[in-house]
Amino acid sequence: MTASPSFSLEKDPLKIVDKWLQEAIEKKVQRHPNSMVLATISDTKQPSTRVVLLKSLSLNKGFGVFYTHYGSRKSIEIKSNPFVSAVLHWDQLGKQIRFEGKAIRSPVKESDEYFVNRPWKSQLNAWVSEQSQPQADPSELIARAKQKAKDLSLPDPTKNNKDISESEIFSISRPPFWGGYRFWFAAIELWEEGPDRFHIRRRFERSLSPLDAFTFKTGPWKSWYLQP
Repeated sequence: MTASPSFSLEKDPLKIVDKWLQEAIEKKVQRHPNSMVLATISDTKQPSTRVVLLKSLSLNKGFGVFYTHYGSRKSIEIKSNPFVSAVLHWDQLGKQIRFEGKAIRSPVKESDEYFVNRPWKSQLNAWVSEQSQPQADPSELIARAKQKAKDLSLPDPTKNNKDISESEIFSISRPPFWGGYRFWFAAIELWEEGPDRFHIRRRFERSLSPLDAFTFKTGPWKSWYLQP
C-alpha cells in the first residue's frame, strides 16, 4: 500500500485539507460534510467535545473558523486554555483529518460579515439562547424568541412564513456575546484508509508565534509518516 501522489508529494497540508473537504461536499457524503468534533479542556483538566461547523478555511494564513456563543462551555474553556484539537471524518470516503492548535476570537468585522448572512431566525436564536445554561423546558427558549421578535417588530418565528425571505427582508445585528473563533493549526494529521488496515498516516507540524490579537506568524511545515 503506497500513498497517492497528491498525498505524498504535497508540502502544504492545508491544500489537501481543502481538496478533501471539497470532495466531501461535492459527493454529499453527509448532511454537514464540514462538521468537526472540537475538543477543549477545562481549568480542572476535564476534557469535553462537541460538533461544530468549519465555516471557512484560510489557505494562505492557515486557520479555520467556527462560530459560537461566547458564553458557551467551549468558549469558557477556550478562554482558560486556548489549546484545542478537532477531527473531520468521512467514513464513506475513508478519510480523516486531525487538527491541533490554538483558538482565538475572530475580529469583530469578520464575525459581523458572517452573521449578516445568516437566516433571520438563526440571528434571532443567537440573541435569545444562553448556550449551555440550564432551562426548565425547551418552551422557555421559544417564548423568549417570540418576545424578542415582537420587540424587534419581526414576524412570529414559530410560524412558517413561507412568503418571507429568510435573509433579504429582515436583518438583526450580531449580539456582542456571539461570534467566531480562528483555529490556528499547529499540527495536521491526514489519514487515508487502506486495505487490511494498511492505512496511510502523515503528520504535519509547524510553529506558531503571536503577532497580534488575531494573528500568528507561522513556521514552515515539517512532516513524517506514522504507522497506522
